[in-house]
Formats: sequence, structure tokens, C-alpha cells
Amino acid sequence: MQLAIVASILLVVPALVEFLYTLLLRYLSARRGKLCQTACPAGPVKDKIFGLDFIYNVIFKNSDDNYLASTCRMFKQFGSTYTMKSCLWQTIFTSDSRNIKHILATSFNDFELPKLRRDAISTLLGTGIFSVNGASWSHARSLLRPSFAKRDKSAISAMLEDHFQSFLRHVPRNEEAVDLQPLFFALTMDFASQFLTSKSSHMLDETRPHDKEWQFFDDYTTCSEEVIKKMCLGPLQIFRYNRAAEKAKRRVFKYMDGFIDEALQSADSKEAKEDNVLTKLAEVTSDRKMLRDQMLHLLVASRDTTASLLCNLFFMLAKEPEMYETLRLEVLSVCGDAPPLPDQLKQMEYLCWCVQESLRLHPVIPTNAREATRDTTLPVGGGKDRSEPLLVRKGTLIVYNVFALHRDEAVFGADATKFRPGRWAGLRPGWRYLPFNGGPRICLGREY
Repeated sequence: MQLAIVASILLVVPALVEFLYTLLLRYLSARRGKLCQTACPAGPVKDKIFGLDFIYNVIFKNSDDNYLASTCRMFKQFGSTYTMKSCLWQTIFTSDSRNIKHILATSFNDFELPKLRRDAISTLLGTGIFSVNGASWSHARSLLRPSFAKRDKSAISAMLEDHFQSFLRHVPRNEEAVDLQPLFFALTMDFASQFLTSKSSHMLDETRPHDKEWQFFDDYTTCSEEVIKKMCLGPLQIFRYNRAAEKAKRRVFKYMDGFIDEALQSADSKEAKEDNVLTKLAEVTSDRKMLRDQMLHLLVASRDTTASLLCNLFFMLAKEPEMYETLRLEVLSVCGDAPPLPDQLKQMEYLCWCVQESLRLHPVIPTNAREATRDTTLPVGGGKDRSEPLLVRKGTLIVYNVFALHRDEAVFGADATKFRPGRWAGLRPGWRYLPFNGGPRICLGREY
């Protein structure tokens, strides 16, 4: 009889403790909600189910407007942090540097990459560093970091100079107009492929046969564009199927597998190994899928972002001949006609300002998002004066807008929408300028 009573107690007590603990968590969550529930300013949504009117106002309302400009308009109308609610979803939009710092650094573990983004990327470019969270992300970053930290910058500069000379051969010297965008994407493809695998695609070298490389270039672009289209569809992406993109993906994987085979053979060899990211990564893992996925993700970061920066910078300089001349004279005064050395680049102050100003006005990742992993808060954005904490329920999507952040007149002046490199003289904006993201996920290649 006594044994039965003891056994019953042993069964009941743990369940009772768990029940009381659950009640405590609910109480604390509700208490936090009461403290923050007034801190939920919301953009007006007439369609309470899908929020389609909100989407229309942001993207399509002004035919001569573009998406990024429309997001700035919404922040001016509703404040630097606002909430869009419907029956199916709730999204918080913010361009406040305090909230962005909180998301990316201070409370890093409270937020992760949204599932919709992970699914869109993984479908076509594999499960690399830009589509994983938690331990998988930490492991991937720890594997990749040494490959970027220990590279010889002088050797990298020489490598880039070779490709740049090929680039120049495509630029007319008779003041004839030229479309630089495809040339910049070819240049960054040539450099990135050599930096990552030691095998350049040589897109700019007309003396080499590179049918396979052009096919890979086109297929990779197709996959990248399809990822963007899927991300724009949000939860509806599950209904999208692009046969051409699927075929392109298979060809991309096959092309990359050739480099993976060489890297794994090199890792097993006692001969001197090539100094590239893939070879170094193959020395610590033989997982073929992981090697391929990481290389594809790094190619996105190496090719697309750098090419976009160059396109934006030269587009703005083309409209400002005096600024272009100032930049040209600075380069000539530091290194003349010779290729610049890494130490000489540090001496070119105006060049640095031009790059910073381009990244400010046109950040290569203008908007980004995170998803709350637990019930948490943002530092500001709520209450009548928008200065109170904002309650964020688990699973809530938060879109942080770097494009709008970089156009804050309180930080960058009344002409914040203008290209003016000189504004960077003495300017230290801190978390109000994030061209390379921030916190633990800050860009690995930001120094290159």
C-alpha cells in the first residue's frame, strides 16, 4: 500500500511541477505583454485577412515610384517602427538603428533567419551559410572564417589586377558609350571564381574557349533570380515551380562538382596545395554537399554584391564629372599609373568616401529580415510617442530596412538622398550605417 502511494506521488509531483512552471511562463509572458501591448503602432490595413491593400500601397501605389523609395515613404508616414497586422500574419517594419542593433547583436539569439528565406535559397542554391541558423550556422562560419582571415592581400590585389586588365580591353578609349554592368558582373565572376577555387571563369578573356563557363554564368544567374522571385512570393512560394530554373540548378551543381572533386583529391595529396577557399575547406570536411553549397553561397556574396557596388558607384560618378576628376587625381597622386598596393589604398581618402557613399545610398542588401525565436521585445517603437518597448511574439517576422536607415537626415544631413562623398569627413555613424550587416553575422569578406 505504501509503495503504491509513493509511486503515485513520484508520478504526480513531476507533472505538477511542470504544470506550475508552464503557468509561470504564461504569467510572465502575459505580464510582459501587458507592459508592452500599448507599444504596437500599426499601419492601416483594410484587408484584415491577407493585408493586400498594404502590399499594394508599398509596392504599386505610385507607378513612377520604386519599392525601396516606397518603403521610405511608409516610414515617414507611420514612424521608424510600425506593425502590419492581418489575420494570417504580423510583420514589424523598422529602420531604427536601436532596434536593428538589438536584433543583430544585443539579443542575437532571440532572432533567426526566416523560414521562408531559408526555403527559397535552399531550393536552388543549397543549404549554405546564408540559409542556416543556430549550430549549423556557427559550424559553417567557423569553417569559413580561417579562409578569409589568413589570405595574402598583396596576392589578392595582383590577382584582381590581372582580371582588371582584361576588363579594360572591353572598354572603348574613344569616348564611345559602353554598358559597364555586364562587364562588372563578368569581372567579379572571374575574380570570385579564382579566389574561391583557383580556377577563374575567364569570362572577359576572349582568347580562351569558355562555353561551359558562360553556361554556368547563365544558369547561376537564373537560379539567383528565381530565389528572389520565390522570396517575394512569401508563403505562396510553395506554389511556384520553374522548370527552367530546376534544370539550371542541376547544371550548376554538376559544374561545381568538378571543382569539389579536384579539391578533395588535393586534400588527400601530399603535394603543395593551392591557396583558395575551397581547398582549405576540403582539408577540414569531405562532405561533398556541404562543400558545394558553401561555395555557391559564397559566390553570391562575392560576385553579386561587388558587381552591384561597382555599377552603382560608376553610375553616380558618371553624373558627377567634378567628383570623378577629384577621385582620378587622388589615385594618380598616390600610385600613378601603377596598380595600387594594399597600403596605398588606405591612403586614398576620397576613394574610401566614394565607396562608403555608394554603399550608403545603394546598400547591396537594402532590406533584410529576421524571425523571433521566442517571445521577446524591441527597445523602441511602441506607445503613443513610439519610445516604449515593443512586444514581439515568437514567430513574428521583422523586416529591417538598411536603405531607409542610410537616408536618415538627422544623421546624414538634409541632402541625405544626394551623392556627396565629402559628407564622410569626420562622420562616424556607428550602427546607423550598416553596409556589411552587423553583429555575429557580419560579412566575412568586408575587408576585401
